[in-house]
Formats: sequence, C-alpha cells, structure tokens
Amino acid sequence: MNLLWQVGSVGVVALGVAYLAFPARIHAFGFEFLRRPSPDGSEKSAPPVWLYRGIGALLVFMGLTRLA
Repeated sequence: MNLLWQVGSVGVVALGVAYLAFPARIHAFGFEFLRRPSPDGSEKSAPPVWLYRGIGALLVFMGLTRLA
C-alpha cells in the first residue's frame, strides 16, 4: 500500500508541475462547459493563469508532503 501512495504522490506532483508550466494548455484542454462564456460570444476568454498556477502549486505541495 505504501508503494501505491508513493506512485499516487508522484502523479500528483507531475500533474501540479504541468499546471505550473502550461496553464494556457491546461485551460484549452478542459471542458467547454466549464469555461465562462464571453458576453458577445465572439471573443475568446483569457485563461485564468493565476488560478491554474495556484492549483499547480497546491498539487505540488500536497504531493511532496505525502512523499516526505
């Protein structure tokens, strides 16, 4: 079971690093219905980069504390 927790923690850290490194790609990869629609519908919404980087930092922190 300990090995399973370690593998899961490494996966969480890898996902967090992806969120930190590529926030715009993560936003583009997500589901369309989760994004806020633009008022006129013609312009693209700017990805909330700070939110994705915050999620990434939290995932890295959680994974590293579990590995320690």
